Amino acid sequence: MAPVPIKPWGGTLNASKPTPLCIQRNPYIRQQEIVGQEDCLYLNIYSPDTSNDLPQNNDLLPVMVFIHGGGWMCGDSSPQMYGPEYLLDRDVILVTINYRLGPLGFLSTLDEHCPGNNGLKDQQEALRFIQKTITSFGGDKQSVTIFGESAGGASAHFHMLSETSAGLFHKAISESGTALVPWAEAAPGEALRNAFRLAKMLDCPQAPSKEMIKCLRTKDSYQIINTEFNFYVWDYEPMTPFKAVIEPDLPGAFLTRNPRKISKISAVPWMTGLTKDEGCLKAGWITTNKTRFEEFMSGIDTIAPVTFYYENSPNVNLITKLVQEKYLLEKDTEAIKSGIIKMYTDSYFGYPAVEAIELTFNYTKSPVFLYHLVYKAVNSFSQIFGYGDEDQGVCHADDLMYLFPIHFLAKEPSTDDIEMSKLIVTMWTNFATSGDPNKPVQIPYKWKPASSGSKMEYLEISSKPKMKEDFASRSRFWGTLPLWHNVRTYRSIEEL
Repeated sequence: MAPVPIKPWGGTLNASKPTPLCIQRNPYIRQQEIVGQEDCLYLNIYSPDTSNDLPQNNDLLPVMVFIHGGGWMCGDSSPQMYGPEYLLDRDVILVTINYRLGPLGFLSTLDEHCPGNNGLKDQQEALRFIQKTITSFGGDKQSVTIFGESAGGASAHFHMLSETSAGLFHKAISESGTALVPWAEAAPGEALRNAFRLAKMLDCPQAPSKEMIKCLRTKDSYQIINTEFNFYVWDYEPMTPFKAVIEPDLPGAFLTRNPRKISKISAVPWMTGLTKDEGCLKAGWITTNKTRFEEFMSGIDTIAPVTFYYENSPNVNLITKLVQEKYLLEKDTEAIKSGIIKMYTDSYFGYPAVEAIELTFNYTKSPVFLYHLVYKAVNSFSQIFGYGDEDQGVCHADDLMYLFPIHFLAKEPSTDDIEMSKLIVTMWTNFATSGDPNKPVQIPYKWKPASSGSKMEYLEISSKPKMKEDFASRSRFWGTLPLWHNVRTYRSIEEL
């Protein structure tokens, strides 16, 4: 069911306890144990003001609401992962939120019995709660910036497209994720097919949907999450069986229009970007394991359509052939492994960002700021994505360690890493304050907004940041393929 607003409580609420995890199992670190609880819709509010006095209106601070990543399968808002130590060096209020995951958050029957997108509706309810209460914490409810990484970045973009989220926030930052990423956008027929499969696994009727949902609600939540391994075709693929859907137009619907259609609501100021080697998120577990690497290469005809989410295309074999020719023609093993990183970088993150940015220019007059993080720090999330101590560039999620003190990354940051963190915190909080990463705190260069979907100007964040053009240009290859959402366009090109 969709979330409901919390009722008022009497007396003083003890809010000093850690927030519980939503039920999950983390496929990115090969977690076997299921953890968390259903009573998990909590948020953390951090303020730089330690007084108990209610703030005056002219002292209210901009609010930054962080939406965690994890492929809508895992993740949480805990201070151990997303603490306030860096961001609260600036004059902002930080809020981190939980939302339901996996089938508990994203199952859909595409009708009134379970329309879907409950995890996104959880986020939306948190934004409503913030509108009601944040003034008491010193936050300006007229200056709320949502920001997130990976599935959190995709979530932020989905809120930009949701008519029922309009007005709950005023700026958005999508780090390494948009609403068009293939692991977050359900292809036609996919949601119902996976709902039927889940019901069958748990001995529930597959129809009518009212009886299916009634039965599923009697099942233990751990039992429901425990089915996730049964959806995998090879290894941990497909990574996200349950995704966002286009809902029937019912009261409270989060999304009723295809994200590729021009939005009815004008986009807020938006910052979005990528890390240089996003694909190491997936490639590490394949390329560092001899058996999995050999399976991937020999079984690519069946594995690629699943892991890259194009099994719904009528041109599966053609796409596989073109992808192999683009990324895997080298004879050298190391070059092939590098090609696998690029495949995931471009398919999972690069082209979906390019496509989303181009579409946004069709319905916004607000600025769009783009970035590409190429700075290499001492630490990297590649350490937990299968690579260990092996150096693998600037991995997916590496931007997080500049915004939050990620405690499980083992090495001490260098002096340059600390300076980069200060710079990124400044740009992000500048944007949350003014809608412009260049002010009010001055940065040592000019970050210009992109002027169009064709020029795609972006800031390359390196040891010496500089402006460049043609954002994520290599990934445009994926726009030439007959994927499920552009088959008609592809046929028109062929006929020409």
